Amino acid sequence: MAERDYIDFKLYMTGAPEGKGFCQVAVLPTPEVGEAIMPVMVSLDNAPRADLCAQLASKSITLGNLAVLGKQLAECLLPTGPARDLFHDAYRRAGENRGVRLRLIIADHALKQIPWEYFYVDLLGGAPDSMRGFLVLDKAVSIVRHEPLPFPHPALRPVPKGLKELSLLVAAASPQGEEPLDLEGEVRTIETAVASFDLAGVKIVPRVLRDATKQDLSQALLGTQSALIFHFAGHGSVGVRRDDFNSGVPKGEGYVLLLADRASRQKESLSAEALSRELKGAGTRLAVLNACYSGTRTAAYPWSGIASALTASEIPAVLAMQFKVEHLAAEAFSRALYGALVLGLSLDEAVWSGRVAMLETSNVDPGTVANVEWGVPVLYSRLPNGALFPERIEESGAGPAAEAFRKVFSQTVTGIQDGTMTGVKVRLIQNGVKIVQKVKEARGEITGIKAGGAGADASIVVEQEIETAGPESKIVGADFDSL
Repeated sequence: MAERDYIDFKLYMTGAPEGKGFCQVAVLPTPEVGEAIMPVMVSLDNAPRADLCAQLASKSITLGNLAVLGKQLAECLLPTGPARDLFHDAYRRAGENRGVRLRLIIADHALKQIPWEYFYVDLLGGAPDSMRGFLVLDKAVSIVRHEPLPFPHPALRPVPKGLKELSLLVAAASPQGEEPLDLEGEVRTIETAVASFDLAGVKIVPRVLRDATKQDLSQALLGTQSALIFHFAGHGSVGVRRDDFNSGVPKGEGYVLLLADRASRQKESLSAEALSRELKGAGTRLAVLNACYSGTRTAAYPWSGIASALTASEIPAVLAMQFKVEHLAAEAFSRALYGALVLGLSLDEAVWSGRVAMLETSNVDPGTVANVEWGVPVLYSRLPNGALFPERIEESGAGPAAEAFRKVFSQTVTGIQDGTMTGVKVRLIQNGVKIVQKVKEARGEITGIKAGGAGADASIVVEQEIETAGPESKIVGADFDSL
């Protein structure tokens, strides 16, 4: 089974002329969407509120305000009218087995700082606000930031024929004086996830740099196939240094923290620029930066952030965190991300899986503040599709495990009135299926799965969390015609 095919939906965004609006957005022509429409001017009234963006960044926003912000973001990305209609049409045509990839091509550096991953669109029309409106949690929707750069899209360096091991380099560092992190747990999570990778006889073999120093990392990145996937686990931030090209004025710069030496465990920063040079030489296809603020952008120095520096150095795909991220959520993201990639699924699907894992991991009280961890990851990609190892997938295809993986359905529902909700309906379950339903208020019939029957090797898991069940409600885990 091949990776999910996505309809590319390209949005071009730029700033509006001063005093005339917040931004301009246009749908670029693609074969399956249609020709470009005239740019739409988004008014200042529809701009995302600065106070809500600040609440989101500090993770003090309520669910209600998150939905308000999400709708404002959607009015900028997909203004009501032709652009929104084209998206709805593409989503309908994608159906169950395909998807829509929103490819954001943002020319204005100030707009790149906005957390577009939290956009909210009601696809049902008139439905009460619920988590289903945040479309990055829909397995059929992917949001990718595509940096407009003045050179061709990066080509993947071919993996030599006969190569039986693909390289994954994991660098982990938690210097003294920084917030302690359970990096060993994250390392074990990655090692376990990739252990089952086998496409056409090729395996992913992780190399782990614990308590990584600059020298360790430089040595490990020698060679053009030394880190096809690079994963950094630790701390990242944005600092200030002299801009020697601009009269020494202060300049913002992204960096990751490594150890200066293992004896003292003092920290030493590695700039985004230096890291990007080393990863480019190592032939890195995907860089995963599981570090707080690794996706931070600034308008004054747009290429000094970690993710942006890597993208500008022609790293094909970069995953970074735009805010501080909870460690448990970050670990859950890594587990789900690599679990999907090793099955041969696309990068888009793997990121969706990671987001859902983060949604289900957070311990916040939804009555006070919203769980926003699922929107913290940002995917930068200039790949034409989400295939990191297309040469291997072409030889083998994603196997039965990928088919089983795609039968994971997560439903987060804030309210069910009179009516019914069924997680999935199938005639016969032959391998594996997991249903996760989270319902705040149930007033109808809720069924995890309805099936005609199950094969001898079927594995069925139904998890239902019902906060409040009305007197007329009916909760059914699984309903089979015969077993």
